Amino acid sequence: MNEHRKKIIYFLIILIILSLFYYQKTFNIFQVDLNHQNREEFIQFECVRASELCGGWGDRLKGILSTYALSMVIDRKFTIKMVRNCDLRNILKPNEYNWDHDQVPENVNSKEVNIGWEFSYYDKLKKDLSLFKNLKNFQLIKVKAGIQFGNVLRENKNLHKKIKSLGYNVSEFHIALSLNKWYNQLFKLNNESQKKYESYLKRLKPNDKSKLICVQIRTGDPDSSVRRDYYTRIEYWRFINKNILNSSDSKNYKIFVTSDYETVKEEAQSYFPNNEVIYNKDSSFHIDKQGDDECRGLESVIFDFHMMQNCDIGVISHSGYGLLALLNRPDPFKELYVYSKEHKHLSLTHNNQSRYFSPWKNLTWIKYSKLGDIVFF
Repeated sequence: MNEHRKKIIYFLIILIILSLFYYQKTFNIFQVDLNHQNREEFIQFECVRASELCGGWGDRLKGILSTYALSMVIDRKFTIKMVRNCDLRNILKPNEYNWDHDQVPENVNSKEVNIGWEFSYYDKLKKDLSLFKNLKNFQLIKVKAGIQFGNVLRENKNLHKKIKSLGYNVSEFHIALSLNKWYNQLFKLNNESQKKYESYLKRLKPNDKSKLICVQIRTGDPDSSVRRDYYTRIEYWRFINKNILNSSDSKNYKIFVTSDYETVKEEAQSYFPNNEVIYNKDSSFHIDKQGDDECRGLESVIFDFHMMQNCDIGVISHSGYGLLALLNRPDPFKELYVYSKEHKHLSLTHNNQSRYFSPWKNLTWIKYSKLGDIVFF
């Protein structure tokens, strides 16, 4: 190789190096990919500020589980930051999955996605996930939501391969069908509540013959002018007497009562003199309205919810809290009865469900044995 050719080759090499350096500085080529490879990306359910509406435990759990489902399909680490009035970590601890928000680096670049109770997100997420996938430059996505937006992920055909790779049948990637699994992956009670839980469980199911009826009556928000189901509560007691406590083994049944109105729980004892009625005192709170200061109210509400995993039969109001509590069982649709309205003569979707709930009249008992039996978007 002659000297002239060598000079040309050296010149070209230097030119290439300088060009790469220039473009790297100007357009950050290489740097973005390198950063993304070396950093952990997070998606976090949040209920933080005193001024924001988070909903009750049922609404918050819808948002938590939906964000957890989303984290699986977009490959982000899932965390929870629920510290408004009470830090959730004081009551529930990470179980199999570490969702503690302290693992998120300080001063991380973040983006908030406020889904709230806006059902139009269902239609968006059925088609694509660009809302979240276009946020690759943000290490943390903060999600605020009180609806089950995670349920529509299975309807997105682009996610079927990913869902299968996670070990799920596509049809089962749904909160109602995976709730017990996901809830127990995420949560366990703190030590004090766990001891209380074990003590209650011994009373509720003292032997192999014991059967547990769980009653959950939602009468309405504490500031509501009308307590929705308060004056129909007698229907719950009649239903239990007529349809459950009418057999020869009725003495084996115990009844666990939860409600947002303390009087309902106390009243149940007078209706069932031959069966032990058990309830957690002072747990009648809607946590977004009152009672979650210093964690007392929230802890009681979550304790009742956790306890209902053990129910053999559910007799409940049509409310998010009650439905999720009874679906949070190994067999979610086992003997589950909901005081609700027929809807199959209506063409209901998440976009027009308001006409179903208002007015809330002409209720009847519906056996909730599969998705679709109850309006629960």
